[in-house]
Amino acid sequence: MDFSAEFIGLRDRFMKGLDPAFVSEQNAEVAGRVAALYSRFDVTTEKKLLGMMPMGASSHAHEYRLLFAEPVLNTAALADWWDYAKRAEQTLVQPNAAHGFSILSFIVATQQVERDIQKKVRRLSAERQFENGKYGWSSIHFAVVDLEARKIYTNRMGAPLKNILQPILRKNT
Repeated sequence: MDFSAEFIGLRDRFMKGLDPAFVSEQNAEVAGRVAALYSRFDVTTEKKLLGMMPMGASSHAHEYRLLFAEPVLNTAALADWWDYAKRAEQTLVQPNAAHGFSILSFIVATQQVERDIQKKVRRLSAERQFENGKYGWSSIHFAVVDLEARKIYTNRMGAPLKNILQPILRKNT
């Protein structure tokens, strides 16, 4: 398997499958590392009492999707990527009084995965609830895409991300 070619194909299919509302950038620096693909979706909505009465205020929500390559993913590399994902989330998510929620979808593509990575990925969890004038919440959806085995491993919050990635991964089989 040519990992570089497989990874570029995954990146291109992932970008092509994004909703047009996402703004994407290839080879973008985010929190000190370069993501092969950085996509962002922002939405602002008017707050309404009981869903009907305008309150004269708005709220905003965000999703960030980051794609990286790591040819060999071992336990140490996974720990490093997880630490980085938490730093990236803190950099990207800027809550305020109008913040609703933010999701960081973090994807690491690899061609070789240590045997116990699936269990370790499943246990990863990072959610923040904001207070003291900052509102809403944020969550990290983490996925490892094994290009060799054609498998996707996610943390518990990443189940929706797995559903997004599976059809993209299958297109190349």
